Amino acid sequence: MKIKILLLAMLPGFATAQTTLDNQIKSYTEKVNSIVSTEKANMKDETDKIDNAFSDGKITKDEQLAQKEAVSKKYETIINDKIENERNILDDLTKSAALQSVYKTKNDTVKQKDVFIFSTGGLTIRKSGKSPEQYLKSSTLSLGYAFTNLTKEKGSFNPFANDSQMRIGNSHSIEVQFRTDRQLGNFTSPWFIRYGLAYRTDTYMPKRPQVFMQENSQLFLENFEDGRLKRSKLRNVYLTLPIEFQLYLNPKYTEYDGKQYLDVRKKMWKVGLGAYAGVNTRSIVKVKYYDEGSKFQKYDYTLDDGVNAFLFGGKFSLGYGGINLFLKQDFTPIFNSKANLPNKNGIQIGIEIANIDF
Repeated sequence: MKIKILLLAMLPGFATAQTTLDNQIKSYTEKVNSIVSTEKANMKDETDKIDNAFSDGKITKDEQLAQKEAVSKKYETIINDKIENERNILDDLTKSAALQSVYKTKNDTVKQKDVFIFSTGGLTIRKSGKSPEQYLKSSTLSLGYAFTNLTKEKGSFNPFANDSQMRIGNSHSIEVQFRTDRQLGNFTSPWFIRYGLAYRTDTYMPKRPQVFMQENSQLFLENFEDGRLKRSKLRNVYLTLPIEFQLYLNPKYTEYDGKQYLDVRKKMWKVGLGAYAGVNTRSIVKVKYYDEGSKFQKYDYTLDDGVNAFLFGGKFSLGYGGINLFLKQDFTPIFNSKANLPNKNGIQIGIEIANIDF
């Protein structure tokens, strides 16, 4: 039953390709007939002139035969060259028709359009009309969202530790990453390397009514006493250089032009292991509250101390199809010795929610 459904699903694509191919063959035949007719007419004009020259006594019989043979060979070459050119064009069109049926591209205009793919893993936007080899080389703009928390130990992998004094579920990280994916090995290899440049913002929201305070180069948490606290947060901004190795666990393949290729468009399980290094570009505290007169107020300031300037960490990812989950552990503490905080090490658990493939 599954085979029958698959065949029925494939029929429209092959039917369209067959119709296109039939029209192309018909056009090719018409062009060949036109070439032969036109060049034969041109050859007859030249041979008629040679015959007239012989009749007028301008050339001998031997000269007439020699010239007519030369003209015949010339037009034989012209006809063969033009037909060969048309045959090459037909071959290219035939391959294009096959590509269109397999990869669902109808014409050159469609090949240049963006394809929007919605899935439980988010939104993917990619160019259609690529060959299997081109799909194995991609440049992607990716958006990731993660819940973040602080841990006491660097080796802790619990993103929901409740002793961090941070609001779990409200503290989060957003990362925009421009990356390049390249296959390692031959076209059937399940191994890939991914590297790029990322802009990352980590937002830590302490449990109410606490706010981040800075005094005498020391960073600490303190209960807010200037009114009714609405929200407080500390935001760290980083530029990072991520690198990751990924392995497809159940690789699936496709054949194109007589070669086997890993088909990354198909749904497959994959795992990844990587690392990232970055630099802190800004740390800012923001507080929103209502004063004693219930008037809304807010303030913010940039931290001078307390946050480490550099960041280094590791990443583990697990994906299926368009769904990509990840766990990040910062190996270097987020906060330094000038921060009087119980937990200083960052950890994240998140998902990629959008990818734009160039």
